[in-house]
Amino acid sequence: MKKKLLYTCIAASFALSLGSCSDVMDVTPDGRLSLEEVFANPDYTAAYFSQAFDNLPHKMMNYYWFDNLPSALSDESWSCDDVEGVGAINAYKGQGSARENLFETCYNENFECQYWERYWKSIRTINVFLQNIPTAAVNSETDRSRMTAEAHVLRAYYYLQLIKWYGALPIIKVPFPDDADYSTVKKSSAVDCLKFVVEDCETAMLCEDLPWRIVNDREFRRLTRAMAAAIRSQAALYAASPLYNTGGENLWDYAYEKNKDSYQKLKANGYELYTQQHHPDEYPNAYSEYFVQNATGGANPIDRETIWLDIKDNWGMWWVWGLPIQSNYRAGCVPSQELVDAYDMLETGKPVLDLKQPYLDETHLQPNYTEGSGYNPARPYEGRDPRFYATVIYNGASIYVGNTKSVVQTYNGGNSELRDNDRRYTRTGYYLNKYRNWQAYSGLSGQDGKWKHYRMGEVYLNLAEAAIEAGHIDEGLALINDIRHRAGFDPSVDVTATTQEEARLLLRHERQVEFAFEEHRFFDTRRWTRNEEDLENEKFCTGMRAKRSGLKLTYERFIVGSDGSSPSKLSYKAKWHFLPIPIDDVSSLEDQTGDRWQNYGW
Repeated sequence: MKKKLLYTCIAASFALSLGSCSDVMDVTPDGRLSLEEVFANPDYTAAYFSQAFDNLPHKMMNYYWFDNLPSALSDESWSCDDVEGVGAINAYKGQGSARENLFETCYNENFECQYWERYWKSIRTINVFLQNIPTAAVNSETDRSRMTAEAHVLRAYYYLQLIKWYGALPIIKVPFPDDADYSTVKKSSAVDCLKFVVEDCETAMLCEDLPWRIVNDREFRRLTRAMAAAIRSQAALYAASPLYNTGGENLWDYAYEKNKDSYQKLKANGYELYTQQHHPDEYPNAYSEYFVQNATGGANPIDRETIWLDIKDNWGMWWVWGLPIQSNYRAGCVPSQELVDAYDMLETGKPVLDLKQPYLDETHLQPNYTEGSGYNPARPYEGRDPRFYATVIYNGASIYVGNTKSVVQTYNGGNSELRDNDRRYTRTGYYLNKYRNWQAYSGLSGQDGKWKHYRMGEVYLNLAEAAIEAGHIDEGLALINDIRHRAGFDPSVDVTATTQEEARLLLRHERQVEFAFEEHRFFDTRRWTRNEEDLENEKFCTGMRAKRSGLKLTYERFIVGSDGSSPSKLSYKAKWHFLPIPIDDVSSLEDQTGDRWQNYGW
């Protein structure tokens, strides 16, 4: 069976052939089955459903040429491959179109790409499965129930990813027939799309046959009610946010209700923050250890925070996101000064910069320091939030090179100095520490931390944001302080606020720090912004240049990628709130429906 391809993605046909599924699908003489034959066999039914997992993304270093593009296009990092003219530099220059851009064009099949096509293809597979599973042959009714619930979780996930990247979509719950009239296909509002995601999650969460936690390592790829709760948490939060909620209705009570329920159910089923260190000789704090610790199955796991861990092993950070003293290939995406400035002072609990107006100038070269924070510009890395040391490698930091510790020198002439003409060296004065397993580099054991798609820390801060926006300010602040206590802040310096605006600033500040390099910052700053508004605060990226003269060491802020006469990153423009729909699809959709489908600015 092979249906005619009408649209590349939304109306994508499904061809079932040799090699398109697991070995159990291999048949003779030509390797093709009808859907009726597939769903008449329990093994084929399960194998068909397994294809819905094929397009799950791997994130982190798996974007084009090992960049983390969402991070590189936000204000938290800079891609050091700019000197090679590849990766994020194209977006920094404002390049990219609906015909060719970093996220959609597959320059290399080993990297993340073609989200629009791949996610719609998986949604099509899921819709076909959901249409047939009620009468399909299965090994047990438990299998039928569990796979059905998993299909709803997967569809919710793929839809949420499409909405985050592309905005409003048509809501498609069933596969199109061969003779469908596509002229009637319409976009639903982004809010309706996100509510559809919430509904799919809630359907899955009602399934008693879907576990809350995987206890058998052989099933580690399978889905859980916890995943559904986490996806619902994020989708409800996004639905209430300005970028998506364009209809004027206040949805913060809705977001609060859904997030509160997700939080409570996850807590009731054993999910909690990772607070207990197990390797204090290797990692300075629980937060640092957590991002190298890879969750495993079991009824009583060490890691109770991770809700959904990526299945792909994460090897070789020292090589593709490393330092010159490790004989690296490239430095990758390196932390910006904007991110470094966001880490508070541990003793006072105060931010280094004023949260409402962190800089006195557009280029971020004039920091607006918080009075009484304890920050010393001459010793910029002393006494900071412990998450700073877990995330950022800075001048004077100690790291393992082989089996011995070495001091990182980013000053002029140092072993990892700042350079603007070599991809192996930092552009900002910093390197990334998060996820890094130093034993993996030294050849002792282990691997770098796998990507955590969802974790309990996000659910805490999702609920905190919804609570603050819905007027439950004290509840929101308490959740923020729970996160800060895990980081190492003493309760005596808990954050407080007297107004909703103050609490909102604290929440957004906390998300910036807690979720550094987890692909939240790119989406957060955009969803807090209206559709056609530029991200003015992200026009310029800065770094810190360490200068050594004899025994004297000084620090100087500088603009990265620009002389100050033009922005560092043109991705601050409103068009980058969403990606363009690929040109072939948008042309077909507009021809068939008569409506405009392309996103703003593309």
